[in-house]
Parts: sequence; C-alpha cells; structure tokens
Amino acid sequence: MNASTKRIARFGLLTALALVLGLIDRAVPLTALLGGAVPGIKLGLANTVLLYAVYLMDWKSCVLLMLTKVVLSGFLFGSLTAILYSLSGGVLSLLVMLLVRRKPAAGALAAAGLALAADIWLLCRNPHPAGQRLLAVILIAAAFAASIAVFILIRKRIIRGVMGTSLSGAIAHNVGQVLMACFVLHSPQLLVTYLPFLVGIGAAVGCLTGIVTERVLKALKFQDYKERDR
Repeated sequence: MNASTKRIARFGLLTALALVLGLIDRAVPLTALLGGAVPGIKLGLANTVLLYAVYLMDWKSCVLLMLTKVVLSGFLFGSLTAILYSLSGGVLSLLVMLLVRRKPAAGALAAAGLALAADIWLLCRNPHPAGQRLLAVILIAAAFAASIAVFILIRKRIIRGVMGTSLSGAIAHNVGQVLMACFVLHSPQLLVTYLPFLVGIGAAVGCLTGIVTERVLKALKFQDYKERDR
C-alpha cells in the first residue's frame, strides 16, 4: 500500500470515527445529568479525532477532516444552524490547537487562566451560589485545578503536551460557538451570561479528550507523535 492510499484510508477511518463519536455525543444527556445548569453541552468525544489528526496529519488534511465532519454531521444529525455552530467552533478550535501544539504548556496555562476568570465572574455576580449555579461554580473550579495540574505535569515532562493542546482546543471550540450564537441570535449578552459556564466546562472536557487521545497515541506507538512532542 503506497503512501497516498494510506492517507486516503486513514482519512476515511477518521471521518467515520468522528461521525460515530458525534452520534454518541448527542445520545449522552449531559445537560440533563447536570440538572439543566448549562444547556447544550456535550462530552466532545468527536473532538478527540480532530485532536488525534493534529498530531498525525498535516494541517491541510486536518482542515479537510474538520470540514467534512462538520458538513456530514450537520446533514445527518442536525440542521443548517447546527452546521454554523459546529463550523465556528471547529475552525477556531483547530486554529488554536495547531498553534498551541508547539507550546502545549502555554495552552494549559491559558485554560487555567480562563477558567479562573470564569469562576471569579460567576462569584461576583452571585457571591452565594446555590443549586445549579453552585454546581457550575464547583465544576469550573475543578477545571481550573485540573488545568494547573496539567501545566505542571507538562512542564515536568511527566505527561506529554497533547493534554495542553486538548485543553486550549476545547475552550476555543466553545468560544467559537458562543460567538456564532451571538451573531445568529443577536444576543451579545451571551458572552457574559453563558460563555463563563462553557469556558469551565470546556476545560474539564478538554482534560477528558486529552487523556483519551494520549492513550490512543501511546497504544499505537505513533513514532511521529513522539518526535514532534519532545
């Protein structure tokens, strides 16, 4: 099998995997499990495929994979509006991950800073949160602590940088979607009412997808990934 055939086969497998994981994302009622505190959130399992591609493929193939996933997922499971949201999140997320890949510790530190800012904002608006808002504050605080831990572990070379890349990409995906929602719904207030929740949740989900992707890369003993991430 020549190199071109391998690239085509790999691209097809990653596209199929992204669609399957996207379907699983939609099937998991994460919003209901959190008591409706943050509507519309997902585990982001499909993003592990794009994160994997960032370390496995060239940037042009990553862009094509992201566009293919967004379009096919939208037509199969969503709508035109869903495509717009996914496209805005996917473009910003991929751009950030490609940039942060070289300095993943910086991505983890930025994620920690954004999570801390989000928690401070929520506490300033409601100094004594209760119920669903308290749950959101706790989750964002946990995301901040996890991001700091990831930063330290990357700096000490205990874990590889894919975790930092995942954190920054997950947050960027949520930021992109909220910006698109502000444009579509003509509601700029979402940046201060909804985005802080998604920043913290995005950091937490980024840790999860980073762990999954790192395990996959290690299991496959991907040599190029090892060389790039030294």
